[in-house]
Amino acid sequence: MTEKMKTICVGRFLVDVPAQAEVSLSREMLDGFEIGTLEESEDAFLERVASREADIAGRGAAGMVEARDLRVPGMVGRALVHDVSRGYLMKGGRRVDMESVSVEVHGHKGGLSVSLSAKSTQASSVGEAEALLARLELRAEDDIPRVPGFCIGSAIFVEPLPPHRTEHIVMHVGLPAHPDLGMAFASLPGGGGDAGLLARTADIDAQAGPDEMLRVSRLRTGARTINALEGEEVLERVREMNFATTFGFMWEVRGVDNDPLRPFLSFELQAGIGERPGARPADSSLHEDAVLGLWNAISSSIRLRPNDPPPAPAPPEPEGPKLGAAATAGEVCPQSGWWQCREGGPGIDVHGGQVQYIRKGERMPQALLLPRQTLWQKLRGIQPSMESPRLTSWTLVDKRLRPRTPAAVALAQPGVPAAGFSAAGVPAAGVPVEPLVEAPVGIHVRTGETCPASGWWRCEEAHALDGTRWFARGSLLPPATFQVPAGLFGKSAGPDVIQRRSIWQLMRHVEAADVALAPHRAAEGPAAGMPGVQLPDPHAHRGSP
Repeated sequence: MTEKMKTICVGRFLVDVPAQAEVSLSREMLDGFEIGTLEESEDAFLERVASREADIAGRGAAGMVEARDLRVPGMVGRALVHDVSRGYLMKGGRRVDMESVSVEVHGHKGGLSVSLSAKSTQASSVGEAEALLARLELRAEDDIPRVPGFCIGSAIFVEPLPPHRTEHIVMHVGLPAHPDLGMAFASLPGGGGDAGLLARTADIDAQAGPDEMLRVSRLRTGARTINALEGEEVLERVREMNFATTFGFMWEVRGVDNDPLRPFLSFELQAGIGERPGARPADSSLHEDAVLGLWNAISSSIRLRPNDPPPAPAPPEPEGPKLGAAATAGEVCPQSGWWQCREGGPGIDVHGGQVQYIRKGERMPQALLLPRQTLWQKLRGIQPSMESPRLTSWTLVDKRLRPRTPAAVALAQPGVPAAGFSAAGVPAAGVPVEPLVEAPVGIHVRTGETCPASGWWRCEEAHALDGTRWFARGSLLPPATFQVPAGLFGKSAGPDVIQRRSIWQLMRHVEAADVALAPHRAAEGPAAGMPGVQLPDPHAHRGSP
């Protein structure tokens, strides 16, 4: 049931539930107004509201007090004030008369009708309800809003909302294949002096008899913090009087008084509910392990939806010159990349080559021409040179950000054990291998050990030429390659490179099918033709492994 989940936006929170779950919302309230929604056409909405208005007006003088059109841009509707209630109270020995009314504000927008209603309130609360409706935006039920606000079924009240203290909403979750199981997640005003879940449970235990306590088994009890929400949890298995086995799980957060972002939260699961109200408990259709797995999967996903305004999009960077752009010697280079000059030709070379890497901000050079040497000049070691009388013209042919360098040395290659893996990390046909165990990102493996997962591995030796390389699952991790420092006369006393054992760290899982030429990259080094240059850290945009 938990292999595929869907995310539900409930008030200011997100909860993941099984994809096949049936979800409904109730007790939707905002700032004392009960919220009702209905998908219908505008004509059906107007007819229904007109009928409601006529019904109230038919009660006579005690019925309708005021009826007017809604004052919300982009929304049609009516505001109704009705049913005056009068009374008094004694304050300081004096009688204080009081009057309250009922308010209904009905609006329609984009095929959704929304009603805000309150009883025993003041007529001025019509303006408060209209201010809330002015912040209403429609959304699909499976759409997770990117803006802060309070989610209801097919809409969201977007911040900034008028000042308010209370928000109510309850989500009910059922599984069609398990009608005896029900779940509910509630977000209500927090604070108050009521005892917490653990204290209430202790009081119930103190009042329970020995027989009742023998039928209750505590599976888990104590404090539990979920995604920075500090709460308390009690999980029970109960052997009912009719010998049915049921489960009752609960998690609560007490919340803070008058803080909509820190409300009272409650998540409950009941398994073994009877077929109809008042019926005897039934055996849970899910085994204990399955109930615990379902509870852990859903409860662990409860989190506060980000309530900070989304960051403003960064201004687009001006596009640099396109390939084919031209620049003349002496001008400032407008784009780092490879530039080709028109100088040179048969028998005449260009110092540094006809194609040169020039960085943005540098001065475009004047090409130095190198005519072919005569035999006498070769014997004397003389290279003639000259400059063209005209300024050299350069054309941008490649916008690569770093120059390519030829492969100076060959890196050590990974070995393939006789157990039977191909170079792409695929077991050979008919060869028994151990089942695949997912290697976590960040794992360290030594030279000579079997690579547990195909992907990008970083050499932990800071001065190694290997950088980050792709290895296939099943191959033997190679030693690291090091450049030997130059000695006297610019040459090393021994070989130019040495290889020694190292430690490799898994940076990212990538199968051979998911990376172009992965086996060739493993053979050529971090990048084709660039064995001494490390690839960008694959976790630079994800955070450390």
